[in-house]
Amino acid sequence: MGMIFVNRDRESLGQFTEQEISNALNSGKLLPDDLAWQEGMESWQPLSSFENLPHPGAAPVEIGVPERFKNLEPNRMKPGKIRFDECLTKGWECFAKNWGVCVVSTLVFFVLSLIVQLPMQFAQALLERYTGPKISGEPMLVVGLGVAFFFFWAVGSAVSAILSAGFMYFYITALRTKANIDQMFAGFRASNWIQILLAGVVWFAAIFVLALVVLAPGIYLTITTKSEIPAIVSVVILLLPIIYISVGVGFVFPLIVDRGIGFWEAITTALKTVHGNWFSAFGLLILVGLVAMSGVILCCVGILATAPLAYMIWGQGYRQLFGDPDSVRVD
Repeated sequence: MGMIFVNRDRESLGQFTEQEISNALNSGKLLPDDLAWQEGMESWQPLSSFENLPHPGAAPVEIGVPERFKNLEPNRMKPGKIRFDECLTKGWECFAKNWGVCVVSTLVFFVLSLIVQLPMQFAQALLERYTGPKISGEPMLVVGLGVAFFFFWAVGSAVSAILSAGFMYFYITALRTKANIDQMFAGFRASNWIQILLAGVVWFAAIFVLALVVLAPGIYLTITTKSEIPAIVSVVILLLPIIYISVGVGFVFPLIVDRGIGFWEAITTALKTVHGNWFSAFGLLILVGLVAMSGVILCCVGILATAPLAYMIWGQGYRQLFGDPDSVRVD
C-alpha cells in the first residue's frame, strides 16, 4: 500500500507508512479523528476507519516517531472570546459546504413551528369570536375555549422550545463535523426534553417574579398620582435586566442538548460565561438578526438562505464561548 497522508484542521501533518500510523495512534501522537487519504480512496476519512493497520510495534520502524508529532493538540475549540471575523468566515464556509441540507432543515423547522402554533391560533380565533361585543357566547363555552387556548399555548411553547434547541444543535454539530438533519430532533431525546422544559419554566417564573416586583410599584404610583411617568419608568427598569439576562439565556437550550447537562447547570454556565463577554455576545445576536432578516428583502424567500447562514454564524460564536466537549469528534 502507498503512503498515507494525514491532515488535522486542514493542516498537513505529513505522509506516513501504515506501521508509523499504527505506532502513532497507539502512542497518542495521532488521533482517531485525524483525517487521512491514500491513493485509491475517493475522499478523506478519519484514521479510525483504517481497520487493517498492523499491530503497534509488530514491525521495527527505523525512523521512529517524527518530531512533528510532538505537542500536537486535538482539533477542538477551547472556550474563549467571540471573534466576529472568524464567525463570519467559518459560518460562510460551513454554510457553502452544507447549503442544501441547511436550507431543507430551515424549511422543515419553519413548517413544524407553524403546525405547532395552529391549534393555539384556532382556539384564540374562536375565543375572540365568542367574547366579542356583538356575540354573547355561553359562559361554559367561553371558559372551555379559554382553557383550550392556554393548553395549546403551553403545549405549543414547550414543543417549540424543544424543537428550537435541536435546531440550534444541528448547526453546532454541522460546524464540528457534518450537517445531519437528524440532529434537529435531538432535543426530543428523553435525557433532553425534560431539562429543556424545566429551564423554560425557570426562565418564565423569573420573568414573572421580576415583573411583579418591578411593575407593581409603578402601576400603584401611576394610579395614585394619576401620572404615567411611574409606569413608564418601571417598564424601563424591567426591560434592562431582561435584556441583559436574555443574552445568556439564549445559550441555555443548546447547552443542555450539546453537553447533556441539567437545566440548572446549563443556566448557571450560560450566565457566567456570557457575563464576561456580554457586549460581544449581544453584538453577535445583533449580527445574526441582521443576517437572518436580510432575506426578507428578497420577497421573504431569501430567508431560507440567510436564516441558516445566520445560525451558522451564531453556532461558531457558541463554540468560541463554550468550546467543544472532549467527547465529540471534530473534523
